[in-house]
Amino acid sequence: MILGFKDPRDVVKGRIDSRINSAESDAINQARGAVLRTGDKAQNAARKVVGKGPAKKKKSMSWWPFGKKDEDAAPACGNCGKEVDPSWQACPYCRSALGAAAPQARAASPAGPAAPLPPGPPNPANMPNVPMVAGDKTMAIDLSKLAGPRRGVVGWLVCMSGNQKGLDFRIVEGVNHIGAGADNDIVITDEYLSSRHAAIRYEDGRYEFKDNDSTNGSFLNEKRVTKDELIDNDTIRLGRTELRFKALY
Repeated sequence: MILGFKDPRDVVKGRIDSRINSAESDAINQARGAVLRTGDKAQNAARKVVGKGPAKKKKSMSWWPFGKKDEDAAPACGNCGKEVDPSWQACPYCRSALGAAAPQARAASPAGPAAPLPPGPPNPANMPNVPMVAGDKTMAIDLSKLAGPRRGVVGWLVCMSGNQKGLDFRIVEGVNHIGAGADNDIVITDEYLSSRHAAIRYEDGRYEFKDNDSTNGSFLNEKRVTKDELIDNDTIRLGRTELRFKALY
Protein backbone atom coordinates (compact mmCIF):
# COMPACT_ATOMS: atom_id res chain seq x y z
CA MET A 1 0.00 0.00 0.00
CA ILE A 2 1.37 3.33 -1.09
CA LEU A 3 1.09 6.18 1.51
CA GLY A 4 -2.24 8.02 0.99
CA PHE A 5 -3.71 5.40 -1.36
CA LYS A 6 -5.70 2.16 -0.63
CA ASP A 7 -5.01 -1.05 -2.32
CA PRO A 8 -7.86 -1.79 -4.82
CA ARG A 9 -7.92 -5.36 -3.63
CA ASP A 10 -8.70 -4.22 -0.10
CA VAL A 11 -11.59 -2.04 -1.34
CA VAL A 12 -13.11 -4.94 -3.29
CA LYS A 13 -12.68 -7.30 -0.36
CA GLY A 14 -14.45 -4.80 1.99
CA ARG A 15 -17.42 -4.45 -0.33
CA ILE A 16 -17.76 -8.24 -0.60
CA ASP A 17 -17.66 -8.63 3.21
CA SER A 18 -20.32 -5.90 3.63
CA ARG A 19 -22.68 -7.62 1.20
CA ILE A 20 -22.14 -10.97 2.89
CA ASN A 21 -22.96 -9.48 6.31
CA SER A 22 -26.12 -7.77 4.97
CA ALA A 23 -27.35 -10.98 3.34
CA GLU A 24 -26.66 -12.89 6.56
CA SER A 25 -28.71 -10.37 8.62
CA ASP A 26 -31.63 -10.57 6.19
CA ALA A 27 -31.61 -14.34 6.34
CA ILE A 28 -31.61 -14.32 10.15
CA ASN A 29 -34.55 -11.87 10.30
CA GLN A 30 -36.58 -13.87 7.80
CA ALA A 31 -35.95 -17.01 9.81
CA ARG A 32 -37.13 -15.34 13.01
CA GLY A 33 -40.31 -14.07 11.32
CA ALA A 34 -41.08 -17.52 9.99
CA VAL A 35 -40.66 -19.00 13.48
CA LEU A 36 -43.03 -16.41 15.02
CA ARG A 37 -45.69 -16.94 12.34
CA THR A 38 -45.41 -20.68 12.76
CA GLY A 39 -45.86 -20.27 16.53
CA ASP A 40 -49.03 -18.15 16.08
CA LYS A 41 -50.49 -20.69 13.65
CA ALA A 42 -49.71 -23.49 16.06
CA GLN A 43 -51.34 -21.60 18.94
CA ASN A 44 -54.51 -20.92 16.92
CA ALA A 45 -54.61 -24.54 15.84
CA ALA A 46 -54.33 -25.66 19.46
CA ARG A 47 -57.20 -23.31 20.50
CA LYS A 48 -59.41 -24.79 17.75
CA VAL A 49 -58.65 -28.31 19.01
CA VAL A 50 -59.82 -27.46 22.57
CA GLY A 51 -62.94 -25.69 21.25
CA LYS A 52 -61.83 -22.05 21.42
CA GLY A 53 -61.56 -19.57 18.62
CA PRO A 54 -58.39 -17.83 17.54
CA ALA A 55 -56.84 -15.42 20.01
CA LYS A 56 -58.21 -11.86 19.84
CA LYS A 57 -56.31 -8.70 20.43
CA LYS A 58 -57.07 -6.94 23.69
CA LYS A 59 -59.14 -3.81 23.27
CA SER A 60 -58.27 -0.61 25.04
CA MET A 61 -60.50 0.68 27.84
CA SER A 62 -63.21 3.01 26.53
CA TRP A 63 -65.50 5.44 28.34
CA TRP A 64 -67.67 2.59 29.70
CA PRO A 65 -67.49 2.87 33.54
CA PHE A 66 -68.54 -0.71 34.40
CA GLY A 67 -65.32 -2.68 33.86
CA LYS A 68 -64.67 -4.64 30.63
CA LYS A 69 -67.15 -4.18 27.83
CA ASP A 70 -67.64 -6.16 24.64
CA GLU A 71 -68.25 -3.40 22.10
CA ASP A 72 -69.60 -5.85 19.50
CA ALA A 73 -72.41 -7.03 21.82
CA ALA A 74 -73.19 -3.97 24.01
CA PRO A 75 -76.54 -4.32 25.87
CA ALA A 76 -79.22 -1.88 24.74
CA CYS A 77 -82.63 -0.80 26.00
CA GLY A 78 -85.41 -2.58 24.13
CA ASN A 79 -87.54 0.59 24.14
CA CYS A 80 -85.23 3.49 23.22
CA GLY A 81 -82.16 1.61 21.97
CA LYS A 82 -79.69 3.43 24.24
CA GLU A 83 -76.78 1.47 25.72
CA VAL A 84 -77.40 0.29 29.30
CA ASP A 85 -75.64 -1.80 31.91
CA PRO A 86 -76.97 -5.34 32.50
CA SER A 87 -77.19 -4.70 36.27
CA TRP A 88 -79.66 -1.80 35.84
CA GLN A 89 -83.33 -2.48 36.64
CA ALA A 90 -84.62 0.42 34.54
CA CYS A 91 -83.37 2.50 31.61
CA PRO A 92 -82.18 5.94 32.80
CA TYR A 93 -83.19 7.51 29.46
CA CYS A 94 -86.80 6.36 28.96
CA ARG A 95 -87.38 4.77 32.42
CA SER A 96 -88.59 1.49 30.94
CA ALA A 97 -87.88 -1.76 32.81
CA LEU A 98 -84.82 -3.82 31.86
CA GLY A 99 -83.91 -7.49 32.23
CA ALA A 100 -86.31 -9.70 34.19
CA ALA A 101 -88.53 -6.77 35.14
CA ALA A 102 -89.27 -5.85 31.49
CA PRO A 103 -92.30 -8.16 30.95
CA GLN A 104 -94.05 -6.89 34.07
CA ALA A 105 -93.26 -3.24 33.33
CA ARG A 106 -94.69 -3.20 29.78
CA ALA A 107 -98.24 -4.53 29.50
CA ALA A 108 -98.90 -6.31 26.20
CA SER A 109 -101.73 -5.08 24.00
CA PRO A 110 -103.12 -6.20 20.59
CA ALA A 111 -101.20 -3.40 18.88
CA GLY A 112 -97.92 -4.33 20.60
CA PRO A 113 -96.05 -3.33 23.78
CA ALA A 114 -97.10 0.03 25.18
CA ALA A 115 -94.42 2.65 25.69
CA PRO A 116 -94.01 3.72 29.36
CA LEU A 117 -95.35 7.14 30.25
CA PRO A 118 -92.92 9.75 31.60
CA PRO A 119 -93.34 10.56 35.30
CA GLY A 120 -95.62 13.54 35.87
CA PRO A 121 -95.95 16.01 38.77
CA PRO A 122 -97.19 14.60 42.12
CA ASN A 123 -100.92 14.78 42.71
CA PRO A 124 -101.72 16.42 46.09
CA ALA A 125 -105.03 14.50 46.17
CA ASN A 126 -103.04 11.26 46.60
CA MET A 127 -100.96 12.71 49.44
CA PRO A 128 -103.10 12.88 52.60
CA ASN A 129 -100.48 14.72 54.66
CA VAL A 130 -100.16 17.63 52.22
CA PRO A 131 -102.60 20.49 52.90
CA MET A 132 -104.68 21.69 49.97
CA VAL A 133 -104.09 25.34 49.03
CA ALA A 134 -106.82 27.42 47.42
CA GLY A 135 -105.46 28.56 44.07
CA ASP A 136 -101.86 29.78 44.12
CA LYS A 137 -102.13 31.77 47.36
CA THR A 138 -101.39 30.66 50.91
CA MET A 139 -104.33 31.00 53.27
CA ALA A 140 -103.78 33.28 56.28
CA ILE A 141 -104.37 31.95 59.79
CA ASP A 142 -106.58 33.87 62.21
CA LEU A 143 -104.60 33.73 65.46
CA SER A 144 -107.51 34.99 67.48
CA LYS A 145 -109.51 31.88 66.57
CA LEU A 146 -106.64 29.56 67.51
CA ALA A 147 -106.18 31.11 70.95
CA GLY A 148 -109.89 31.15 71.74
CA PRO A 149 -111.76 34.15 73.15
CA ARG A 150 -109.35 36.81 74.35
CA ARG A 151 -109.80 38.36 77.79
CA GLY A 152 -109.28 42.09 77.87
CA VAL A 153 -106.99 43.86 80.36
CA VAL A 154 -108.93 45.60 83.14
CA GLY A 155 -106.13 46.58 85.55
CA TRP A 156 -102.64 46.01 86.91
CA LEU A 157 -100.76 44.97 90.02
CA VAL A 158 -97.48 46.86 90.53
CA CYS A 159 -94.89 45.20 92.77
CA MET A 160 -93.71 47.80 95.33
CA SER A 161 -91.36 45.53 97.35
CA GLY A 162 -89.95 42.01 97.41
CA ASN A 163 -88.01 39.97 94.85
CA GLN A 164 -89.96 41.38 91.89
CA LYS A 165 -89.98 45.05 92.87
CA GLY A 166 -90.75 47.29 89.88
CA LEU A 167 -92.57 44.64 87.86
CA ASP A 168 -96.23 44.93 86.90
CA PHE A 169 -98.78 42.20 86.24
CA ARG A 170 -101.89 42.45 84.09
CA ILE A 171 -105.34 41.75 85.46
CA VAL A 172 -107.83 40.49 82.87
CA GLU A 173 -111.54 39.84 82.81
CA GLY A 174 -112.69 36.91 84.91
CA VAL A 175 -110.61 35.22 87.63
CA ASN A 176 -106.88 35.94 88.05
CA HIS A 177 -105.09 33.42 90.30
CA ILE A 178 -102.14 34.67 92.38
CA GLY A 179 -99.53 32.47 94.10
CA ALA A 180 -96.10 30.87 94.06
CA GLY A 181 -97.10 28.02 91.74
CA ALA A 182 -96.11 28.18 88.08
CA ASP A 183 -99.72 27.49 86.97
CA ASN A 184 -101.02 30.82 88.32
CA ASP A 185 -101.97 33.80 86.19
CA ILE A 186 -99.74 35.98 88.39
CA VAL A 187 -96.67 34.18 89.81
CA ILE A 188 -95.03 35.78 92.86
CA THR A 189 -91.54 34.50 93.81
CA ASP A 190 -91.95 34.73 97.57
CA GLU A 191 -91.30 31.75 99.84
CA TYR A 192 -94.03 32.93 102.24
CA LEU A 193 -96.77 32.58 99.62
CA SER A 194 -98.91 29.48 99.12
CA SER A 195 -99.04 27.81 95.70
CA ARG A 196 -102.59 29.20 95.17
CA HIS A 197 -102.52 32.10 97.61
CA ALA A 198 -105.31 34.42 96.43
CA ALA A 199 -107.39 35.57 93.45
CA ILE A 200 -108.77 38.77 91.91
CA ARG A 201 -112.03 38.63 89.98
CA TYR A 202 -113.39 41.28 87.60
CA GLU A 203 -117.05 40.90 86.76
CA ASP A 204 -119.89 43.31 85.97
CA GLY A 205 -117.62 46.34 86.46
CA ARG A 206 -116.53 45.27 89.98
CA TYR A 207 -113.13 44.11 91.31
CA GLU A 208 -113.11 41.55 94.07
CA PHE A 209 -110.16 40.20 96.11
CA LYS A 210 -110.33 36.76 97.79
CA ASP A 211 -107.84 34.82 99.94
CA ASN A 212 -107.71 31.07 99.21
CA ASP A 213 -107.18 29.94 102.82
CA SER A 214 -103.46 30.65 102.54
CA THR A 215 -101.02 29.78 105.34
CA ASN A 216 -99.85 33.36 106.03
CA GLY A 217 -103.04 35.13 104.97
CA SER A 218 -103.65 38.22 102.79
CA PHE A 219 -103.75 41.89 103.81
CA LEU A 220 -105.69 44.67 102.08
CA ASN A 221 -104.62 48.18 103.15
CA GLU A 222 -102.81 46.60 106.16
CA LYS A 223 -105.98 44.77 107.24
CA ARG A 224 -106.22 40.98 107.04
CA VAL A 225 -109.13 39.99 104.84
CA THR A 226 -110.72 36.87 103.44
CA LYS A 227 -112.82 38.55 100.79
CA ASP A 228 -113.33 42.22 99.96
CA GLU A 229 -113.93 44.70 97.14
CA LEU A 230 -110.92 46.32 95.44
CA ILE A 231 -110.73 49.96 94.38
CA ASP A 232 -108.04 51.93 92.58
CA ASN A 233 -104.75 52.43 94.53
CA ASP A 234 -105.50 49.77 97.15
CA THR A 235 -102.42 48.10 98.68
CA ILE A 236 -102.22 44.30 98.87
CA ARG A 237 -99.59 42.47 100.93
CA LEU A 238 -98.96 38.78 100.33
CA GLY A 239 -96.12 37.28 102.43
CA ARG A 240 -93.27 39.83 102.21
CA THR A 241 -94.42 41.22 98.86
CA GLU A 242 -96.41 44.46 98.64
CA LEU A 243 -98.53 45.17 95.55
CA ARG A 244 -100.32 48.34 94.41
CA PHE A 245 -103.63 47.81 92.56
CA LYS A 246 -104.46 50.02 89.58
CA ALA A 247 -107.95 49.81 88.04
CA LEU A 248 -108.61 50.59 84.39
CA TYR A 249 -112.38 51.07 84.86
